[in-house]
Amino acid sequence: MMNLFKSKKDLFEFKHGDKTWYLTSAAKAVEHNGHTYLPLVSGRGDITDEDIDKCDTEITFPYPMQILNAEGDDLQALFINKIYFKSVTVTILELYKGETLVIHIGRVTQPKFDDDANTMTLVSSTAETQQNKSILTRKFQKSCSNKTYDRFCGLNIEDWSVEITVTAISSLTVTFTVNPTPVLDENGDPVLDGEGNPVTEIKSYPNNYFNRGVLHKDGIFTTILRSTDFETTGSNTVNLERQHFGLQVNDVVKLAPGCDQTRTGPCHTLFKNTPRFMGFPNIPNSNPVNDQIVK
Repeated sequence: MMNLFKSKKDLFEFKHGDKTWYLTSAAKAVEHNGHTYLPLVSGRGDITDEDIDKCDTEITFPYPMQILNAEGDDLQALFINKIYFKSVTVTILELYKGETLVIHIGRVTQPKFDDDANTMTLVSSTAETQQNKSILTRKFQKSCSNKTYDRFCGLNIEDWSVEITVTAISSLTVTFTVNPTPVLDENGDPVLDGEGNPVTEIKSYPNNYFNRGVLHKDGIFTTILRSTDFETTGSNTVNLERQHFGLQVNDVVKLAPGCDQTRTGPCHTLFKNTPRFMGFPNIPNSNPVNDQIVK
């Protein structure tokens, strides 16, 4: 029975956007399913069921220590810089005789550092994240209950994304230039010059065009609070909700406009998506049942 227990191994798969770290708590590296799981995990706590929707566990690492994936990205740096919120997921598998059993799928909700023990502990919870999607809620409200670019909104983010080059980063403000794009004819085909080369143009976007939108790179999305255009301020900038981990000057990334969830806003004026609007803008501000005395 003791040998059976020792033959079982825990495998950990951490994901942040398009980046993945394959780790194990075994004493040596483990080869499984085409991946090498590196022995960088000190251990994990019990997987505890708090209620029907939530299940937590804690995963411990030596600290400080670089936890690198095959591309050289450091997992620990995500948490030291506090860029972990709702962005790092973890899958824990139990490996036995070449077969794996998924025992936990969650999202890292909290890092804890113990300088005395030289450890970093990541708390992972399955609350509302087990299937990597939001729990559906519909309310009788004025604003739209859809999220921009979700399946209910119906917009394809790639159709609205703009490729830009980062020219400067100051705190949460990113300055950029818009990259040239091909000129298309009425059929959607590229327009060619006399030598058969595609004709390109640099498009301009009005002030506040990217408000409530996203900056996305390598599968990581960061909310844009507001944007300014060159004609208004002398430069194209976006202000982010939080730091976009790994973003550097000269990076080529994409921006996509957002929506204020009203029927008369970008839903109508920009996206022409009013048929999918899921709000009730004509709800009265005052409820006569609560605000008026009925005789």
